[in-house]
This record gives sequence, structure tokens and C-alpha cells, in this order.
Amino acid sequence: MLPSGVSVHFSRIPYAGTGTEEAQAKMLEALDSSARVLAGSDETVAVDVIGLAHGSGTLSTTSGFDSMINERMAKLTGVPCITMSSAILKALKALSVKKIGTATPLRTSSMLERMKAFMEANGFQVVSTKKLDLETHYDVSGQPPESAYRLMKSLNNKEVEAVVINNANLRTLEIIEPLEQDIGKPVVTGNTALMWACLRAIGIRDRVTGGGRLFLQN
Repeated sequence: MLPSGVSVHFSRIPYAGTGTEEAQAKMLEALDSSARVLAGSDETVAVDVIGLAHGSGTLSTTSGFDSMINERMAKLTGVPCITMSSAILKALKALSVKKIGTATPLRTSSMLERMKAFMEANGFQVVSTKKLDLETHYDVSGQPPESAYRLMKSLNNKEVEAVVINNANLRTLEIIEPLEQDIGKPVVTGNTALMWACLRAIGIRDRVTGGGRLFLQN
């Protein structure tokens, strides 16, 4: 899915818990040190853009919360920075979508409620929601692509203009384009939206396969 000449580098952030506010607060506290590692120095590899691949940790109905995190990381590292939640907003605007269906693979309803509130606070209508019955992030990471396919397909109805999932741990890349062909609508995932937004932030507008209709947008 990456254009020729583009490489991706990772730094992990400690995250203990499944969607609790305490776990998310601790994750954000550790963000600065992880961002500094990616920013590098004269002696190490330094990236051109940083994406925060964490959905629920950046969901807030407080106006501008995700933008505040972007600005905080950018000031610290000197490169553009984008949260997954910000990337999804950018992706849906690029696709001219207003009404979405969204899902979570986790049993808890709090994730879905926060996503719905976040999207509505940013001017989108959530007209369909679904969730799986999984307990932990480890359970989510073990799901085959077919689970994501069935979950996201179940969101589709006449009102839905695009289906969205804001979860970095669910395996979705293989099913995006087949599902788009099946339902005839854009499929936006947190990981692909983040990759698209990071590439666009540094002026890379190559059209690549695998990411669906989003990667046809400038």
C-alpha cells in the first residue's frame, strides 16, 4: 500500500487496559517520549511525519482535542503530526461523506458511544452502529479479516454513505476493496485513513492499490 521510496518506522506507547479512561490518560502521558524517538536526531533516522495509531485515546467531544494533540506533537518534534481520529475526519471530508456507519470489535459499549459522540461533535451523522463481543485488544488482534468484513458489512443500510472503523488492532487491509465492491460505498479504517493523511501531509499523492476509494482522493 506504500508508494515506492516510502518507509514506515514505529515506536510503541505503553498501554495497559481496554479502553479505560485511566489507561488512555497514561498513554497520552507517554506520547511525548515516543514522538521524540521517531523525530530522531542528526545521528538517527528522522521521519517526515508522525501518525498516532490509536483510535479511542484521541476521541473526545471537547472541541479541538485531537488538533491539540497534533499541535503538541508537532511542536515537540518539528514535523507534521496526525492522530487517527483526525485522519478519519480528513478522510471522510475528502470523500464528501456526511452519514456513516461505525463499529467496534469490543464488547464494551463505551468505545462505540465515544466514537458516535466524537463524530457527531464534528458534524457527521452516525446512522448505523454495531459491535462484536470481544473482551480484550489481544482478542481483537487475533481475528481473521473475515470478522472485520462481516462486522463492517453489517453496518450498511440505505442511509449509510460510508462505513468506518476507528480501531488500529483489527485486521482490515485485505477486505477494504472487496467490501467496497460488495456494498458500493467507501470503507474507511483507522489505519488506512492515518496512512493516507500522513502521505498527503508531506505532499505524496500517489494513487496506490489496497486502500480503497480513499487513496484515489487528493
